[in-house]
Amino acid sequence: MSSLASLFSILPQIVMVIVLLGGAILMAVRRGEHGRGAVLGMAGCIVLFLGVVCNGILVFATPSLVSSMGVSGIQPLFLVVNLVILIFQVVGTVLLISGVVARRNPAAPAQQGQWQPEWQPQSPYQQQPPQQPAPQQQQQPGWQSPPQPPFGGGQG
Repeated sequence: MSSLASLFSILPQIVMVIVLLGGAILMAVRRGEHGRGAVLGMAGCIVLFLGVVCNGILVFATPSLVSSMGVSGIQPLFLVVNLVILIFQVVGTVLLISGVVARRNPAAPAQQGQWQPEWQPQSPYQQQPPQQPAPQQQQQPGWQSPPQPPFGGGQG
């Protein structure tokens, strides 16, 4: 029963190790597309990974520490280790959030004559041809065009 309890106590740390390592690898692969955001996110995953490892070590070492130092002797050690884990979690979470909100690298400008889909944003550095204003019809002073009917042009 003790081994099953220790497995369930360490299972969240194992899952978090897999998720954080996978996230760090994914961000390292996508660093070229996302630039600074991916680097910040990767650093956040690594810092959170270190916090999870410290927590896992604490979970495994607790029974032997309690037997050797006693409950009252282990409390200052737990306080220090939990503060270190808290710092890892706060710094890692701040880095991940910073990676999400960081400015992305601008997309490469399209070549002249190359098709660019409408949904793809234009680069602000790309030269745009000047827009010509639509020609205005000359009207006599005081005359306004009558409003058009909404459907079918008014013929019945």
